[in-house]
Amino acid sequence: MIMDFDYSKAIENLEKRFNFEKKESKDFSFFKLDRSFQLMKLLDNPHKSNALTIHVAGTNGKGSVSSLLSSVLSLKHKVGLYTSPHLNDYTERIKINKKDIPMKEFANIYFQIEKQISVYEKNFNTQFSFFEILTAISFIYFKKNSADINIIETGIGGTFDTTNVLNSDIQVITPISYDHQNVLGNTIKLIAENKAGIIKKNSVVITANQISEALEIIKEKSKKENSKLIPLNYSINVKPFLKNNKMNSVIYLNDEEYEISTYSIGEYYLDNIALSIQTLHHLNKFKVDKIDVENGIKENFWPCRGNLKKFKDRNFFIDGAHNEDGFKKLETTINEFFGKKFILIFGLNKNHDINSSIKFIKKFKCKTIISESGHPKSEKVTYIEKKFKYNNINYIKSNDMEDALNISLKESKEDETIISAGSLFISAEINKIIENEQRK
Repeated sequence: MIMDFDYSKAIENLEKRFNFEKKESKDFSFFKLDRSFQLMKLLDNPHKSNALTIHVAGTNGKGSVSSLLSSVLSLKHKVGLYTSPHLNDYTERIKINKKDIPMKEFANIYFQIEKQISVYEKNFNTQFSFFEILTAISFIYFKKNSADINIIETGIGGTFDTTNVLNSDIQVITPISYDHQNVLGNTIKLIAENKAGIIKKNSVVITANQISEALEIIKEKSKKENSKLIPLNYSINVKPFLKNNKMNSVIYLNDEEYEISTYSIGEYYLDNIALSIQTLHHLNKFKVDKIDVENGIKENFWPCRGNLKKFKDRNFFIDGAHNEDGFKKLETTINEFFGKKFILIFGLNKNHDINSSIKFIKKFKCKTIISESGHPKSEKVTYIEKKFKYNNINYIKSNDMEDALNISLKESKEDETIISAGSLFISAEINKIIENEQRK
């Protein structure tokens, strides 16, 4: 029993490993599935279990869909959920029935892994990555606790993602668009081929509405693997409306009407909900009734993905839009629910393309406060300034996220919404400051 080590020491050791989320490097071959399989072998194959496994890939919405599935299925079953990234603490990534893995359990499993792989790493002069170890922790935790269902979100891509060691029963593919082109490729075809790499033989594939090029790739892969492909097909029967900081609507699919009430705002989010319901409809052994579906969706909260908050007489819309597709959806949401009066708190990650956000800001001519989060991949304000000046965009510079929040309160009027976007970590810090203030 390894009880002497604490959680902070486990995180310290974990963070010494290569972490693509914090530093991109061509020197480390992070997409290497044979290394992931080797890790599983050293750990007695924790990825193999009796649990029904749902594997989720895509560009935007995969975390939301994973969370929705977990929220509904946790009402009646024991459900493991593995997602990334985390907003505040690593334990957020690994949950059973929506509860984070305890820090003590996380540390114990980490040091158990460290002990089992140390000889191999030393003898072969290699090191397993941060994400590989985290993924292994989740598999071990879920298997140890005899989860009935595991919902696993990919990190980046699909084909060579560490999570693809799984022989999943159902694969869910959310909308595919441009993101991480430096890793996945510069065309939708290449990106879709990578995402579709999670499709397994004789399985069930549920896909969101896709652009034609991506859908063709998914069709080809499903046919090749002799897997049943189920495209999403639903209608919106009641136009979405806001009430008590939630979005409400009625959608129709599989010959049923579902009353929807969700903390995530944006008509596009109904796509995520419909995709989740379509997936639930094909679980067979774990069928859920309509009331459980509606209640699970109502109870689900996926932070910093289109959430409305009231703070100091202002409405804050906390969103994670960071790529072209994300900003298009944010634009639609603003036009649908907020009008054009808003202030933007904006930051960027180094691996994100600034051009889609520049296009968004120029279209709305919104008052923009620029800042940077404390995350290692956060883009420097000086870079954003340079790009904004070149594009003749007016902005207010802030020192940090707390400063950006205070400026937004000072600069806004009561009828203006304050929106945070550009980086999930920017929105996470704004959200945390607001929550801490509200607890006082």
